[in-house]
Amino acid sequence: MRQRIRAALTLAAMVTTAAGLAVAAAGPAAAKPYPPPSIHLLCTAAANDGTLEGGVCVLPPGVTTAPNNYSATIAVGKAGSAGATVSFALTAGSLPPGLTMAAQSAGSGAPIAGNPTKAGTFNFTVKATDGGLTSTMAYQITVTVQGLPDQLLCNAANGSFLISGSCVLPDAVVGEPYQGHLVTSHNAGGALSIAAGALPPGLSLPATFGVSGAIVGGTPGQPGEEPTYSFTVQGTGDQGQPLYQAYQITVDPNQPLTIVLPSSGSTFYPGTVGQSLTLDFFLSGGAGPYTWAVVGGQLPPGMTLQNGSAAPRDADNQIGGTPTTAGTFKFTMRLTDYAGQQVTQQFTLPIQP
Repeated sequence: MRQRIRAALTLAAMVTTAAGLAVAAAGPAAAKPYPPPSIHLLCTAAANDGTLEGGVCVLPPGVTTAPNNYSATIAVGKAGSAGATVSFALTAGSLPPGLTMAAQSAGSGAPIAGNPTKAGTFNFTVKATDGGLTSTMAYQITVTVQGLPDQLLCNAANGSFLISGSCVLPDAVVGEPYQGHLVTSHNAGGALSIAAGALPPGLSLPATFGVSGAIVGGTPGQPGEEPTYSFTVQGTGDQGQPLYQAYQITVDPNQPLTIVLPSSGSTFYPGTVGQSLTLDFFLSGGAGPYTWAVVGGQLPPGMTLQNGSAAPRDADNQIGGTPTTAGTFKFTMRLTDYAGQQVTQQFTLPIQP
């Protein structure tokens, strides 16, 4: 009887030991991953410049007034063995008109981008999904009409420049088709009219304009005693903002572009080393604005091309400085007018010791 009990106890110990070994062997494989996989939508200044207000993530505001490119992010964080790609969907509300949200992202979130077209406060809910993992958050974007006001521009982009508050447009030439561009900062269209003064004979301004701006166009006739015409334009931009700007157009005779030589001809009177020297270049014909450039040879060391008193209508029409080296210097100047005509002339400038 004792032998049977001892045998039973030995068998039970063997079974218990084997079971314990099996559990120990299976232990690491059955361990749960840490941290457990999860995704969560974020609303912080660092993640998407958002502010959490009463459970709603308030994203940066937008404007309808151009330039109105908008960009924000539905930011998402991942933990554990979450997947590489997250899907995003609107489950309530709507984005501001003109904005769209990416449906998927392999990065840190889904961008919201576009150009808002309607003012208001827009509430919407986004659900992020990664396999069986989800996260939901409510958002808000406010769009206003405030922004930089539309205005008429006057810069080199349309060949114009400002003098005493008046925008000087490129010259017109008698009998030649002309286009003077009146560009606005919003590039979105509007309406214009002549409020004071008059356009040169033969030119007109349409009552409305599109994204490329308004055009003073036509074929100018002979000017009166004064070839420069001053006029003021007023109107409204795309958001109803007032537009106002004074302009000038000079009507030039139809003559070829020419470099006019000084009394000394193409050879200037000598300069002297160490003494300041300024020389101007002159022209006739063509259509302004004009630009001068050195395209060959060499100016005397210490002298450079610069703007004279006629700039910006006649840009870089002067060389000036203090010569540092004696010698005879030959250089070629090229003159270009607004219509693209070009002429060149070689000059010689002696510098005495």
